[in-house]
Amino acid sequence: MNETIVNESTANELATNTVFNAVADTIRQRRTIKQFLPQPVPRPLLQELLELAIFAPNHRLTEPWRFYVLDGASRDQLGTIAAQITVEKIMASGVDTALAARKGEEAATTWRTVPTLLYVTMLRDANPEIDLENYGAVCCALQNFALAAHAAGIGTSWSSGAVAAAPALHALVGAGDNERMVGLIRVGYLDPAISPPKARRKSGATHTTWVDAA
Repeated sequence: MNETIVNESTANELATNTVFNAVADTIRQRRTIKQFLPQPVPRPLLQELLELAIFAPNHRLTEPWRFYVLDGASRDQLGTIAAQITVEKIMASGVDTALAARKGEEAATTWRTVPTLLYVTMLRDANPEIDLENYGAVCCALQNFALAAHAAGIGTSWSSGAVAAAPALHALVGAGDNERMVGLIRVGYLDPAISPPKARRKSGATHTTWVDAA
């Protein structure tokens, strides 16, 4: 069959497939969001998003994901951890103490004012193959979470930097020694007054190689 006809037929089928289009729109429109409306995400809704998250590809069904929701005092303690990390980093560059303290407090406020925070880990495995599979599964779960959240009018951003990787945060949530941090997720309702950032992606075709080996 002519390839052009096949392509046109496929495009027409997808154009009228409402489920496909709804999923495609959600994937395309999701963005990393760091500014939110002030109200936290209700616990029942957050739990439903997590229930959707775990329907991720998971070879061997190890279910390696562990979720920790930081609320109340724990969020304040995270702010303290962020402040300490920021101050130490700035002081190491030779900046005066007053500036370091101010930047530290700014970092603390930034984290403390996030409506909902989700610390996510994976269970480690002594087998390197399974360990890698577990990490991939949790990453897929976080993508599920982000897409479901977007569909519910909720923004997310996935952090894995110094604050997320802080041993003090790992200890704060009570994560075990057999767990590895995968991300610290900011979660909150989208602010309609703030325009989402534009997507910056090259076409998937740019990075695709079709291999037709004999």
